[in-house]
Amino acid sequence: MAQRSGLADAAADSAVGAVSLFGGQALAAFVAGLSSIALARLLGPSGYGRYSLSTTVAGFLALATDFGVSAALAREAARLSEDRRALAPAAGAALRFALLTSLCAASLGLALSGALTLALLRRPDMVGLVELTLPLVVFSALFNLSLSALLGLGDARAVALLPVARDSVRGLLSPLLALPFGCEGAVAGFVAGYGVAAALGVLLLRRRVGGFGRGGWGELRPMLAYGLPLYLSSALGTALGVYQNSLLAWVAADEEVGNLKAAANFAALMQLASASIASALFPAFSKLERGEAARALRYAAAYSSLVMAPVGAYAIAEAGALVGAVYGRAYRLAPGYLALQAVAYLWSGLGSVALGSFFQGIGETRVNFRASLTYAAVFVPLSLALAPLARAYGVLASALAASLASTLYSLREAARRGASVDLGAAARVCTAALLAAPPAVAAGLPLTSHWARLAVTAPVYALAYSVLAPLLGCLSEGDLEAIGGALSRTPVAPLAGAALRYERAVLGLVKPAAGFKRRRGSSRP
Repeated sequence: MAQRSGLADAAADSAVGAVSLFGGQALAAFVAGLSSIALARLLGPSGYGRYSLSTTVAGFLALATDFGVSAALAREAARLSEDRRALAPAAGAALRFALLTSLCAASLGLALSGALTLALLRRPDMVGLVELTLPLVVFSALFNLSLSALLGLGDARAVALLPVARDSVRGLLSPLLALPFGCEGAVAGFVAGYGVAAALGVLLLRRRVGGFGRGGWGELRPMLAYGLPLYLSSALGTALGVYQNSLLAWVAADEEVGNLKAAANFAALMQLASASIASALFPAFSKLERGEAARALRYAAAYSSLVMAPVGAYAIAEAGALVGAVYGRAYRLAPGYLALQAVAYLWSGLGSVALGSFFQGIGETRVNFRASLTYAAVFVPLSLALAPLARAYGVLASALAASLASTLYSLREAARRGASVDLGAAARVCTAALLAAPPAVAAGLPLTSHWARLAVTAPVYALAYSVLAPLLGCLSEGDLEAIGGALSRTPVAPLAGAALRYERAVLGLVKPAAGFKRRRGSSRP
């Protein structure tokens, strides 16, 4: 019974964190989305492509900051959440380390801006634009550190506030400054948003821990030992992002890059839910014993796929309407890019959302690094082969193949540690998500307006999926109870309760016809 309670409490804490984080990120994304629409229309596809490439050098320089200290501080914050003043020395040491490394990296970038721009982008005319982005190296390091620590402390309000502050500032300033100054003004507004959010994050963290202590090497060394594999994984991801941008700059025109950026904005919206779930799961996995963490992984993979798989399937089916409604006819390539990127969400039932947080929470951070190496080992040679032939499509297809390979590797490592996911549930959820698309597409065929089509197809898809999910065995009574319990302490509890009552009614109708036999019973959290 104690184990059940511990797992249920962890699920509830994760749900509170995920909902709060998603709410903040969703509001931030809404503001940023409005800004991106305005910028895309103001700058045009070519100008938007230059704007999208401008942060490549700053992203490369960010490799020389943090070294995993943020992730380690988040884990310490989760463990010391009941004694937050004990966290002050570690927080102080981590803050000074992040500030020192980021200032050094930004200074080096300023000295070598011309050479780096030529090497990474092959666009010498963008040196001035790249130099405008260099403060991001410092601001993003401080923002990520404070956000990670506040997440570990369980401060849902602060975690929700920081991205809203960041995107509200940049969402307001970037279009306003782009009117008189073009790409340079848009970049300046982007940098200003991170600066405001970084300052706010540091102030909030200082208040929560009662000031930054005089922590030194004694506090920093164990954080580096824990975080270094995560840093290497993150650094590899950043390097691959820089490589991808550079590859696109070499083989694709600015118009194609701008279309890909427009599609990526939609993909980022879809990723909000998965990122919020993954971030909220990390503190829970950190607090659980390994056996409970293994059980939690199984449920996290199954329940996250119930959200992510239908999101991906709907984006594939309605990519044209989504892009057309927001960006107009000029971004004619973006629907194809969006549909291809959305494929990755169909296999979320394999644990792609939760596996990284699981290994990080149980202290097996080297697995995350090796998973990143697996991704790179597939992506780099495959993209070098496909990009010259298919340009952006080749890069996206390579990323999909690499993502699947990395997830499968992590699954194998999880199995070696006594953890697994429900492959049958993953297949059923993916099937339900795909089968719900044809009725929605058919309902939207007579409509020529993109907005009208979305207004019809979205509820039709949701209705079809809500019937197919229990019909195919994706949901049981026990699942509904577990989800309701986890969401009971969140702000969406009333809405979730109504949705769960509806699903119980649907389940009662379809269960006899489906011959439903699946139960989770006593293993339910």
